[in-house]
Amino acid sequence: MHSDPENDLDDDELEPLYHRDKSGHFTLTERGIEQYRKRFARFGLRVEAIHTLEDFQNALELSAAGLNDHLVAIASNGPRSLERNLLVAIARGDDAEYQRLLRLVERRNTLGLRVVDQSPD
Repeated sequence: MHSDPENDLDDDELEPLYHRDKSGHFTLTERGIEQYRKRFARFGLRVEAIHTLEDFQNALELSAAGLNDHLVAIASNGPRSLERNLLVAIARGDDAEYQRLLRLVERRNTLGLRVVDQSPD
């Protein structure tokens, strides 16, 4: 039997998050509403106000941008570490800084080094 890992879905993934009919009408499924309600609400968006695929895509973009700002705020207040700085670079979209920090993290992990900081925060 042939198996295609990209098309093999778990049972939870078999239910679509939305449907589009032949006329292009867009509706979120119950699972889609459940999955996106909290994400969109955090940024002032209501799933009930989404009627088209374009509305849905706009809501995804707005919530993603807000989520990045939220991640930066959380990470900026955390203890200093390479991983924290890596997350901030990702959230800010700073690819050069992300690549630099990723190389440092990978080298550190390869060598099995641990950083011990005894300075007060």
